[in-house]
Amino acid sequence: MTRAKARTRRSEYPDLVTDWLEFGGRLFKRIDGTENLGRFGLHNNGALTVEATVLYSFVNGLAGVHQDFDLSACSLDDQHCRDDARAAFRYCLRTHVSHPEPVPGAPRWGEDDLALRLVDQLAVTARALCDVLTDEDREALDAVIEHEADANRRLPWLLEHVDHGFYRKHPPVPTERFGRSYADSNAWRANVLARALLRNPNHEHADAWQESLLMYLANVFSVPADAVDETIYDGRPIAEWHAGANLHPSFALEQDGFFHPAGVNSALQSLINTWLVYDEAGVEPPELLFRHVPEVWDVQRRLLLWDGRIAYPAGENYPRNLWDQMHLLPILVFMDYYTGDDLAREAEARLVDLIRHEHELCEEGAFCASRLREWHERIDGPVPPPREEAALYDRSLVDPAYYLTLAWWLDREAIPDMQAISSPEIGSRIGEPFVEAECGLAFQRNEHRFASWSWRANGSFVQGLVLPAGGDDLAEWEGNLVSRYYCRGTSDDRRVLEHQEWSFEGGIATCGRIAACDDAIEQHLNFVALPDGRTAVLCTHGRAVQDVELLMLEGLHLNLANDIYNGNMRTLRYHDGEQRIRGVGAQREELTMHSPWVNVDDTLGVVALDGNDRFSVLIDGHRRATCSSLCYDVIMHPLVRTPRFVEKNNTIEESTVALIAGSDARDTARWPARHIGPARRERGALAFTVRGRDDIWYLVAACCSHTPTEIALPLTMEASGYQIVVGDPDRFMLGGVDALIRLDPCTMIVAALAADER
Repeated sequence: MTRAKARTRRSEYPDLVTDWLEFGGRLFKRIDGTENLGRFGLHNNGALTVEATVLYSFVNGLAGVHQDFDLSACSLDDQHCRDDARAAFRYCLRTHVSHPEPVPGAPRWGEDDLALRLVDQLAVTARALCDVLTDEDREALDAVIEHEADANRRLPWLLEHVDHGFYRKHPPVPTERFGRSYADSNAWRANVLARALLRNPNHEHADAWQESLLMYLANVFSVPADAVDETIYDGRPIAEWHAGANLHPSFALEQDGFFHPAGVNSALQSLINTWLVYDEAGVEPPELLFRHVPEVWDVQRRLLLWDGRIAYPAGENYPRNLWDQMHLLPILVFMDYYTGDDLAREAEARLVDLIRHEHELCEEGAFCASRLREWHERIDGPVPPPREEAALYDRSLVDPAYYLTLAWWLDREAIPDMQAISSPEIGSRIGEPFVEAECGLAFQRNEHRFASWSWRANGSFVQGLVLPAGGDDLAEWEGNLVSRYYCRGTSDDRRVLEHQEWSFEGGIATCGRIAACDDAIEQHLNFVALPDGRTAVLCTHGRAVQDVELLMLEGLHLNLANDIYNGNMRTLRYHDGEQRIRGVGAQREELTMHSPWVNVDDTLGVVALDGNDRFSVLIDGHRRATCSSLCYDVIMHPLVRTPRFVEKNNTIEESTVALIAGSDARDTARWPARHIGPARRERGALAFTVRGRDDIWYLVAACCSHTPTEIALPLTMEASGYQIVVGDPDRFMLGGVDALIRLDPCTMIVAALAADER
């Protein structure tokens, strides 16, 4: 897609936003006893409510001043939008801790991380509102910016070189932050300091603001190598600016205890806004501003799926398809200009198509209120959730309109004349596998498949993902591809004991061990996305570490999102039948399919490699993802509901499946006969062969023991000229018709057989 075509598409964004204005206006509440103040949302939750209110102000302000927003189709006019924008903007200013006239009954905000983001949003809104604001409004904003800048001058502890970011050298505590400085909040601090400095360069604290600004910028996307980097930026070596690494060496960011693409987007948005401040002032920005942004974007873009959404290989702690995806829109617009990235343009167009699709399904001009109805009912129910959750719901109602408007505004007014950086390598790296051992992550996106594995995931601790091209709507991350055990007298918790990751041309591999059910069960997991670009295999071995009563085993646990994005209907085909499965509103039930294979919507094949010719699917009919935001069903293999006693060291589960991207039902039915070769399982070891879509046979061997093991696998295919894809070549040899493999604990071998003959 050309930039000219992308800009034409962006000119349609105001129509979507205009259609929302009446719905949004019904959620805007004027404050009794005040003059021209109002807040957005159904709930009053302090700073979080202020954030939703400033976003509402931005949308209405632009709708009220720009002719591109055609209000003739709704009951509102320009003046009404401008009045609402002013009232919302003034509410945000009046509730700040620095304002001498607080709003009666409204919580105050300021002097924390969230305040920094709010100040940035307020300042962007002020620029967009132009003549809508008065001099008094602008002076009040200046006072807020100065207050927050002084509250975020560099503190003494920042002078110390400490490992204070999300980059960690010790095991994580899931969902907890580490240290006192983070990529996004450092970017927010730098933004506020830049605004204060450019507004008042002669302020008595200007030198301190400048020093702190540069310090924070250097520690946004900081990596361990920065500690010894002598490259001069803004007058000093990077090593002197460096306070600690926020990113892993590969530029992966962890936040809240797991790999977190949204945290990167948040930091990027703040850096973009900071660039806009300098651009508007006609001042050259600091050299540190966009340091490491190309490297960080190189990671982010490899997560972009085919429908424009971004993948979350380690899961997420947000409702699905809301802020986590909407926040991407202005980033994609900026990257179009900054890097000339065609993929960014394509992703933006498709993401907007998704937003438009849900908007058309919603009532009364809303974007996602219909999908979130169950969440809303729970929030307003007899047992209300935490205040933050109620405020997050209010944010979800304004976010789509805000990010569409921001993307349009950036394209129309803010960045069209920006000079793109030279980035010829960006397009060629999209299919390159990504591995970061420090956060237990591996993923790869190619033209046919997205495959990933995380040993440090949100909530579930471990999860994998295989998505076929065009099957993005299948994704529900949490706990995907990891069997679950339930035992009497234990919890269903999981704890990662060890893991390894590998990458190779065309794929990824990983293996590891988990302690489950209060350490009563040990689970070995081996996952390989083969170099053929379509086939992935998953091997699971569960063993009792002590005598246990196993109540239930849910094997595989392949999540299938089934909601508005796929028409609320899935079609499962198998050996002797077909099932059409409704999503939201379906009756809860379990279906059993006596078949060695299952195909999902003619796009994903699932084949048993372990001789167990039975799959089950759990249909729920409710939106069970975080905050009741997405409905999904679950394919299980095996599903065992008969309680049984398992003695210490006995096997609980031995399962192996293949997942084939881009496979229709006919192709999946033929796959076992054409692609499954010899296999052998011995105590503590497994070896099997599968033929990839590249017509190469692959041998996969894994050790599920605490001691070194050996296994011999008779081969029926040509194997000479083999190549070792994963593992130690000295541990693999051919002896007659056998492959002889020696394996250390928690290791694996992947070999491409007869690869040199092709």
